Formats: sequence, C-alpha cells, structure tokens
Amino acid sequence: MAKSTSDDMPDNEANRVAKILLEIKSNKSTNLGERSVESRAINSPETIYPCSEEIRACFRIEEALRYAQPNKAFSYIAVNGKKVVVAPLKKRGGKLFKRICHYDILKSNKPTFFTLHCLVRDAATRLLGGVGTRDEVCVLARDSQFIVEDISDSQLRKAVKGGLDRLHYEDDPCVKYEKERHQWTYLHGDRKVEDFEDGST
Repeated sequence: MAKSTSDDMPDNEANRVAKILLEIKSNKSTNLGERSVESRAINSPETIYPCSEEIRACFRIEEALRYAQPNKAFSYIAVNGKKVVVAPLKKRGGKLFKRICHYDILKSNKPTFFTLHCLVRDAATRLLGGVGTRDEVCVLARDSQFIVEDISDSQLRKAVKGGLDRLHYEDDPCVKYEKERHQWTYLHGDRKVEDFEDGST
C-alpha cells in the first residue's frame, strides 16, 4: 500500500493547499518571521497570531488524510511551503496503541486513535521553522477539527504542557525543550516519510 502523504490528496486539493500556503509565504505584509521572533521573545498569548481561515481549512484537509491511515508517516505542508513529516502512531502487537485521551478537550466524533499526543505532535510539526513556545503550540493545536472549540486557554495550555512533556521523553522524541530560550524544537523536521518505514515511532 502506498504511503500516506499530502501528495495523496486529489490533485485539485493538493494544488490548492500548496498555492494558498505559498502565496501567504510570499505576502510580505504577513511578516511571519518577525511575528514569530516577537512572540518567542515576549512569550505572551497577545503576541501570537492564529492562522487564517484559509490556512486552517488547508490543514484540516491534510489532517483528515493523515488519520485516514494513522499507521503511516505523513507529511504536512507548513506555512513556509516546506513539507514536514510527522511519525505514524505507535503500535503494540501489530495494532495501533490507543493512549489515554483528554476527552474534555477532544470531540467525541474524533478518529478512534486520535489522542492528545496526536494533537500536540501535529501542532509542533507545523511550528514556523520547527521552533516555538508552548503558547504557539497551543495556537496551532486550535486549528484541529477534532478539538472542542470552546475550551478555555487554561485548559488547553495544561493539556498541551502534558502532551509536550510526554513526547519529550519518548524513546525517539519528536520535540526537545530549550530551557534557556523557553522554546520547543521539533526534532523530526529533516526526516522523510521513508525514515519511518521500518517501524513507527
């Protein structure tokens, strides 16, 4: 079976997603780089900018495809137009391993194996340049179609904190915390889908 990536989208959807994201990248008025530096320096929710409705819609198309085959690695298209790979879900005995969910922040109609780990890992994957604060991960996590829209910021921060901490201590961690800079780094940014072919992480 072919690997599941954003290339598996219907051509019109893939082209639309790529076009929108690349247009946003080239739009100088967006100032994504400057905003990112500012938000990391101040580390305040007031300096973090949620995605536009267009970007959110594009992400949700990809997210639905990602969890159609959760046992396969997937590559998201980041805001800067770069494809970034996220690992497949872990397996135990050949079956997907269902972890404890934060059911208070996840919708009841979410995919069976969508957990807090999935939410946080996908958000970290999309950090601009692969680096950001916990608050930026929270902002990106709100783009998910599987999260309860009206949860409070404090609820989400608490859940994301726990998710990042657990991802940080996995055997093959996808995130690392830089204490001096109060930032999280996504460690799988240079990996390819093929790197996860022989075993999920």
